[in-house]
Amino acid sequence: MVYIKREIEPELIKWLESREIIAVRGARQSGKTTLLMRIKEILNNDNVDDDRIHYISFEDDIIRLKFEENVKEFIEFHLTSKKKHYFLLDEVQYIKDAGKKLKLIFDSFSNIKIFITGSSSFDLTNLGSYLVGRVIFFNLYPFSFEEFLKSKDEKYEKLHRKIKVDIKKEITIEKTVFLDELNKLLHEYLTYGSYPRIVLEKNQDKKKELLRNLFITYVEKDIVGMYGIKYREKVVKLLKAIAYTSGNVINYETLSTNSDLKYHNVREILPLLEDSFVISIVRPFHKNLMNELRKNPKIYFLDYGIRNYLLETFDNIRFDYLYETFVHNELKRSYQVKYWRTTAKTEVDFVVLYGDKIVPLEVKIKPKITRSFRSFIQHYNPDKALILNLNILDKKNIDNCNIFMLPFVYI
Repeated sequence: MVYIKREIEPELIKWLESREIIAVRGARQSGKTTLLMRIKEILNNDNVDDDRIHYISFEDDIIRLKFEENVKEFIEFHLTSKKKHYFLLDEVQYIKDAGKKLKLIFDSFSNIKIFITGSSSFDLTNLGSYLVGRVIFFNLYPFSFEEFLKSKDEKYEKLHRKIKVDIKKEITIEKTVFLDELNKLLHEYLTYGSYPRIVLEKNQDKKKELLRNLFITYVEKDIVGMYGIKYREKVVKLLKAIAYTSGNVINYETLSTNSDLKYHNVREILPLLEDSFVISIVRPFHKNLMNELRKNPKIYFLDYGIRNYLLETFDNIRFDYLYETFVHNELKRSYQVKYWRTTAKTEVDFVVLYGDKIVPLEVKIKPKITRSFRSFIQHYNPDKALILNLNILDKKNIDNCNIFMLPFVYI
């Protein structure tokens, strides 16, 4: 399988020789194991011998039980010299009391470097209570659009880097004659999703089968593991209900009815689905925090292929529903993202926050400055605003706010 360099790789390399444990959180099959193998390759290139690099997967129950029974003996067994050793520990969420055991390793051995991965943000975050000051966390999502383009042809990746806007910096509009090609690739990305194995598969029927297997694996290992077999079908129904309403402000009562789950179960399960990197919950933007917390969130799927699989819509996709999800997912990687809605139902799709700045952002197939958008600008006085659309590049100014109209693939 071809390795596509991940965007977080340079950040990981910065911490390669530091003392801290490096923890990579991400969905199943988002590329965590492949990333560990890439770290091994980088270490080999830095003249670290194989006998000082130890890849260990805790999906293997025999290895896991040995590790849990006597963690110090387990580590000592692998130390062949006093030189620095590197432990690449995969799927640590399976380890009982993982935080305590990793703390013991960290405090007992000064000549080792530990990398850990896990498929649940919740499980790995719990480690932080034991590893305060000892761990650096990274999130590994499925392929970004730029990583997807890299898998197709590095020329597209180079083009995307050239035109992509950084909301934190001054925005300049740069046209490209390859916009149609980028939009065509975007539609493929939004059809089958962003999981590396599925992106790299060229046969469309195999892509669908891989998505089916991925979802079944998630259901059997994560859903049943977290909630038990009695919740299996209900959580799948909940995911289907979310897929139908993705991008809308959620109604907990409706989700409860459609999933056969009790109201309080829905409220408990949604954050856990987010922690397992299936969905993303977007809270409303409001100056009054108490008012913000009382309002219901929006929910987006982090992978388009899983959403389409749940709806069985591969051959008749409404891309207008997916563009908003795409914009959210790309923004989420770099910014804090919320949405705005008033009691009068005046609404802006996204509000990007950084420092003391706020940037409203609308998603429209054809760009249009709505009354809601004007209302937000007049109320909050942002320096800039974005209207993302399919094909139009333009710039306008309203009330001293620069409004940039940019194609989706520019984000």
